[in-house]
Amino acid sequence: MKKILFMLIGLLFLGFSSIAQENTDSQTNSQDNSTSKTCCKKEKKDKQLLPMQGDWAVGVDMLPLLRTLGTVFWGEKNPMGFQGTPYFKGPMYPNVSIMAKYMVTNNCAIRANLGVTILSTTVGDKIRDDEAFFIDNATAATVTDFIKSDAYGLSIAIGAEYRLGNKRVVGVFGGDLLIGYYTGSIKNCYGNKMTEFNQQPTTNQEYFSSPTSYYTRALFQKNNGAISAGAQVTAGVEIFVAPKIALGGQVNLSYVFTYNNQTYRNAEGFNQLYGKVEKRTDIQTPAGWSHKFDTNNLGGSLYMIFYF
Repeated sequence: MKKILFMLIGLLFLGFSSIAQENTDSQTNSQDNSTSKTCCKKEKKDKQLLPMQGDWAVGVDMLPLLRTLGTVFWGEKNPMGFQGTPYFKGPMYPNVSIMAKYMVTNNCAIRANLGVTILSTTVGDKIRDDEAFFIDNATAATVTDFIKSDAYGLSIAIGAEYRLGNKRVVGVFGGDLLIGYYTGSIKNCYGNKMTEFNQQPTTNQEYFSSPTSYYTRALFQKNNGAISAGAQVTAGVEIFVAPKIALGGQVNLSYVFTYNNQTYRNAEGFNQLYGKVEKRTDIQTPAGWSHKFDTNNLGGSLYMIFYF
């Protein structure tokens, strides 16, 4: 994360230095009429690089590509340190997003940023077949436990920006309203059933105690979701490497409020008092909320954008 911060600071410094240098050069050249004509022609050519009123844009986050390259060359010990910092922190919030812009004027644009996570995985685990083992303890028969995980996340930023500069390097300053949401669940399907005669079936999942059972195992865990809302102000640069194609970077200052709904767990265990298998539902985590005021980046902290 430190390397990303240093890179963004360097990019901003380079961009603003270039803008200042361009303005100084323009003032110096205006003193000579013949030089001024040449500069005007060059400026007209440079302006073709930039987006104009009525243009649309689509941008993509570059951090996933950089993380992938780092992993390919260095494996898990990636010295490049490209980890990214999603705006909303949580196990299911998107950390990759797509941005879009519309140029209202040559210097002003409205913008939006969208990130979506839809994840569903099922993992199987072969374990001993207790029923077959009870009949023949030398058996190699197995059954399969399945764990199904689902996760859904969404992050949205909507705002506006003002652009400063009319040459290859453009300063970009703006603000956004933010909203995010995520939820998820885990479902366990066991190969060995819990019965009166098999009160602790073989499984690789952990057992835990409950008020009515020494051996209780989870069947379903549900996160009722978290909702986040806030606002940010941003400052950055876009460097046009080709007509209407730019590399951009930005830093921001943000405030986010998050409300976390309660999470609950449905489980089964053998009730010693009543002599039967019973199911119970317990709240694992009560509802709560948090505030965050800091510098983080939603998706496009380092990005490539295409205007058309």
